Amino acid sequence: MKYGTLTQAKYYHDNGKIDEWLQLFLRNDGKNLALADGLLLEEREYLGLIKLNMSYFKNVKAGTPEYLTQENDIEYFFWIVDHMKSDFGNWDVPPLIVEFRDDDFHVNDGRHRLEMYRQMGIEEVNVVLWTTGDENKEKLQAILD
Repeated sequence: MKYGTLTQAKYYHDNGKIDEWLQLFLRNDGKNLALADGLLLEEREYLGLIKLNMSYFKNVKAGTPEYLTQENDIEYFFWIVDHMKSDFGNWDVPPLIVEFRDDDFHVNDGRHRLEMYRQMGIEEVNVVLWTTGDENKEKLQAILD
């Protein structure tokens, strides 16, 4: 089964199982085992699938992530983004996976998708939002309210 779609994320969200979708997506289509394992290390607060304005990601560097330093890695990153843009209308784009901590939003999975949205001028995106701890949860709720 393919889990890396917005349709699948919505299904799990609507059934109160967004944390289950995250694990299925990250361990299969998303190929991000490190994040999947990390999410299991402590209790997380999942706010589920929501739409966020791109302005919340102003502190996330545009373009390639900071850890990509080799020219061929940078070129490959943009090659993927270009292919995503050309296929955009034919693709059930999975949500970004976003953590709120330290008074900021951090994209844990979906940097290619984030760059695609930026280049296409899309202002609101689907995200699965999560945080850890009561203090972060309260700050996040205040921002979203």
